[in-house]
Amino acid sequence: MNKDLTQHVEDNEVTNIEKALVRKLDTRLLPFLSFMYLFSSLDRSSLGNAVLDNFEQDIGITPDQFNTCVTIFYAGFLIFQIPSNILLKKFTAKRWLPFLMLVWGSIACLHAIVKNYAQLLTLRFLLGFFEAGFFPGVVYFLTLFYKKSEMATRIALFWGSTVAAHAFAGVLAYGILRLRGSGGMAGWQWLFLIEGIPTVLVGITAYFYLPESPSTWVLLSVEERSLAISRLDEDGGDHHMTIADMDATNKKQALKALTDWKVWMYMVMFFCGSVPNTSVSNFLPSIVKGMGYDDKLSANLMSAPPYLCAVFVMIFGAYSSDRRRDRAFHAIGGALICLVGYIILSTCTQRPILYTGACIAVSGIFVINPIVNAWLTGNIAPDMKKSVATAMAVSANNSAGLLGSNIYRQSDAPRYLRGHYINVLFITLFILLTLVQRALLDRQNKLKREKLLTEQEDQEDTRVGDEALDFEYRL
Repeated sequence: MNKDLTQHVEDNEVTNIEKALVRKLDTRLLPFLSFMYLFSSLDRSSLGNAVLDNFEQDIGITPDQFNTCVTIFYAGFLIFQIPSNILLKKFTAKRWLPFLMLVWGSIACLHAIVKNYAQLLTLRFLLGFFEAGFFPGVVYFLTLFYKKSEMATRIALFWGSTVAAHAFAGVLAYGILRLRGSGGMAGWQWLFLIEGIPTVLVGITAYFYLPESPSTWVLLSVEERSLAISRLDEDGGDHHMTIADMDATNKKQALKALTDWKVWMYMVMFFCGSVPNTSVSNFLPSIVKGMGYDDKLSANLMSAPPYLCAVFVMIFGAYSSDRRRDRAFHAIGGALICLVGYIILSTCTQRPILYTGACIAVSGIFVINPIVNAWLTGNIAPDMKKSVATAMAVSANNSAGLLGSNIYRQSDAPRYLRGHYINVLFITLFILLTLVQRALLDRQNKLKREKLLTEQEDQEDTRVGDEALDFEYRL
């Protein structure tokens, strides 16, 4: 009796220490990584704010050339994403993430001295090239500190920083662009410098602040370091793989990801859901300006509230999805919100109603990707197959930027109806594909249950990962 009581007390003590450890990670590691990612979103979206300060006229480019410069960012992003993950494993996240930030921050600063189309095109490509590995790099880095069951919420909170950054960007641009003429520089030049220089400084700080692993982080006590390692060992040890971990033993699983219909469905879903995301992220200030906010500075300021709405909707949607253990209907819910917003933008003409439509559309857009990402990672196993599947889905997500950055054309101003119609089409496709994916996965679960009943009890199931009969797909 006393022995059981003593064991119970010891277990409670370990639980309390672990809770304190997770709180420390949530307050000292996750916010700093989110702060770093905020600058990534600021630097990539600054071009959409700069265009409202005579940027095109100042450097002598056409609206079509501007769209090409937005597009080329995603080309660089696609090219370097997988190589960056491999280099991350070689140099460690502590060194690689600050290096990426230092380089893309310097590139962002160089936008302030751009003189022509060729220079801008080169800088946008390089910006995408060096930002490519940051998000997947941070996700890998977090797995060194958090258990599997803790990851989904942390990624959702981390992802929220990019939505908050878009809101912050509009307000920041409103203030910075008013500096036009100060120091003999245009407002857009001040914008690139004021957003780029802090990125460089944060990158330098990150090199000294980020730990290499829990066992070497000076902010943790000796007891916390030991617990941080042991709790991950109990959770499955080195439980997160990247493509850099591929070898002869797991190559078969990597190839299975390439031939799995579920992965390809998720890829198409990601693409359809990301076209509205990437288009709005780059062109919302121009869309708002077309509603009648003729003052270019006001258009930047008024582009902030829709993103603030999106932050709350995204966090609530992700929380509800986790709590109710549902992915498909929550993703569809976000898509329906987005669809209503775009229908309003496409059919109404009064400015207050149009602006309300923009708030509704943006609110729904950012719910989709975090939920679909959690849906995919929860339904693909083992780890190597999941890693390759995730890389494929992220590539599809970024590929959407190649299209999304070209559907809002200056020739369609002020209503931009063509862009709205295209987004309605892709959101509708996303809803239909999500319903189909859910139905197919539900059917697979039923087939697995039937096989479990018919197969002999002494017959060992040699299937692994999500193909195993006892693996149930989440809906």
